[in-house]
Amino acid sequence: MDTFNLLSSFFNFIKRQWKFVLLFLSFGILLGVIYDSLKTPYYESTSTATSGLSFFEGIIDPSELDYPIIDQKIAIDMVNSLGEIVKNKEYEILSKKLSISIESAYTIKFIEAEQLYELDLENRRQKLSQFKILIRVTNNETIRELNQAFISYFNKNGYSNKNFVLFQRQSPELITYLEEEIIDLKSYRYDMKNKSEVELSTISIANDKSEILQNQIIQLYQKKQSLERDLELLKPFSFVSNFPVYKKTKSRTIFRISVLAGLFFFLGLVIAFFRDLSNILNK
Repeated sequence: MDTFNLLSSFFNFIKRQWKFVLLFLSFGILLGVIYDSLKTPYYESTSTATSGLSFFEGIIDPSELDYPIIDQKIAIDMVNSLGEIVKNKEYEILSKKLSISIESAYTIKFIEAEQLYELDLENRRQKLSQFKILIRVTNNETIRELNQAFISYFNKNGYSNKNFVLFQRQSPELITYLEEEIIDLKSYRYDMKNKSEVELSTISIANDKSEILQNQIIQLYQKKQSLERDLELLKPFSFVSNFPVYKKTKSRTIFRISVLAGLFFFLGLVIAFFRDLSNILNK
């Protein structure tokens, strides 16, 4: 019964004040339309990227996974530092860091990077070796420039460049060392097999040692191939997928109108309540 009375009172309140509330709602919608028309339209685009910076430092996440994940925190922080420059409207600094014209820098309104995850079999979030970059620009031609600008930004960075050069120099040395170890193990295994054919009493022991050596050779081969793959693929910054260049601007009209209309509708209800209460008390 109390619920019925409450609903009845509310509907009576709306019946008395609907014009006043509707006036506020209409004003909110109008303000939303005006606000949207004054905002500069922008293009929004996202890309997926990866970086070997943490790998060059030997920071790999985490060892219990079947495939080690390359932590992307350093690269994400480097991209987000550009976002701070954009937020502070330091377009000359942005122009120099990205190696783009000052005119193109002025068209960039937002840059943000965030880590990508996937769900494992136990529904837990696990990091991926990739991260996402979101940009907003007022000229879609700038999107095309940024596809190259991010690569340039990472490549000319002193910190990332130094680590990458060191990685490029040390990896071939390690690959050569592994090749020599594989040759030595193969030679030793071959000699041991020949010797076991002569000394029949040691065949069982020799076979066991031969199997151990074979496993060691396979492990070294896998390590060598992994290093060769990393040397070929890992860079300070690489795009997994580039920024798509869209022709249509990102529309925020409905969102902006909805937010302002909702705010003014709520404000109208509050003012109407006190207005209605004042009328009742004055009667």
